This record gives sequence, C-alpha cells and structure tokens, in this order.
Amino acid sequence: MKKIFIATVLGSVTPGVIKALAQETRQAGGEWITSKVIKVDHHFAALLKVAIEDDMSQQLKAQFERQFPALTILFDESIAALQSDLRVIHLNVDCKDRPGLTREIADVLVNLDLGIEHMEFNRVHVSTIGQTVFTSKLTVLLPKEVSNESVVELLEGISEDLRVSVI
Repeated sequence: MKKIFIATVLGSVTPGVIKALAQETRQAGGEWITSKVIKVDHHFAALLKVAIEDDMSQQLKAQFERQFPALTILFDESIAALQSDLRVIHLNVDCKDRPGLTREIADVLVNLDLGIEHMEFNRVHVSTIGQTVFTSKLTVLLPKEVSNESVVELLEGISEDLRVSVI
C-alpha cells in the first residue's frame, strides 16, 4: 500500500540539490506527485508530495536526513490522504474590481468549511473600458456531498457581475 506524505525542505541553494532529492526518492521506489520550489536570494524552500510504499517511507525519510544534513527537512502526513472523502475543483472568478472582494471570496469558502489549496488573485486595469478587472484562480477541496453548482451559486451571490466557472 502506498503512503503519501509531505516533505518540507529548507536550506541554502546548492547546485543539484533538488535533483539529488528526486534521485533519492526514485531509488527508494517513491515518486513526487507534486513539488513546489521557491528560491529567494541563496535560500530555497521546497514542498514535496511524496508517494512511496508504506514499508519504504521511514527508510526514505532517514535517507533524506543522512544525505542532506545541511538542510532542514520536516515530514507530515498528507491531508489528502487523511481526508479521502474530499475532491478537488478548480475555479475561475471574474468581475469588476472593488475593495474587499478578495476577503469576501475567502470568507464564503471558509464559512462553507472548504479547504483552500491555492488562491491566486490578479487585478488588471483595462483602459478600453476604464475599469480595473478582478480575476482569480482557485483550487478548493470539496466534500463529496457538496455540489459544484452550490459553491458557484454562493460565490456568484457576492456581486451581481461576478462570474465563476469550473475548469
């Protein structure tokens, strides 16, 4: 049976460190389902969602710590693995911009007790219409019993011109 965990890796950027982490994972029979790496100056932070056979997970964790002593590495069980009754939906939100819109969207999702995996908000001034347009991409964890349509309806209720599409 596969185990899924999240490894958070922090440290100084050194040539090939990400590649070496990936190689260690593959050698242990694991794979990265998702990875996000952020670099600032000469430091990096990486979030790695790792899937590996259950009996190999402790060995891989120990190998990470042995091979990379200069890095800070934290391990946590994947929430998705703990909450298998959830599904992921991706939403696009578009409307005219106004103060408080980002907060109102987040409040609707939080009040529904939905897990917000990713939120990206952008505001763009469109000179041809003389207004600023708000656009957002969201990734939300939804319980199986909550319909996409109900989430769309509640979000569209925030503003008369707000449009939501499920992608």
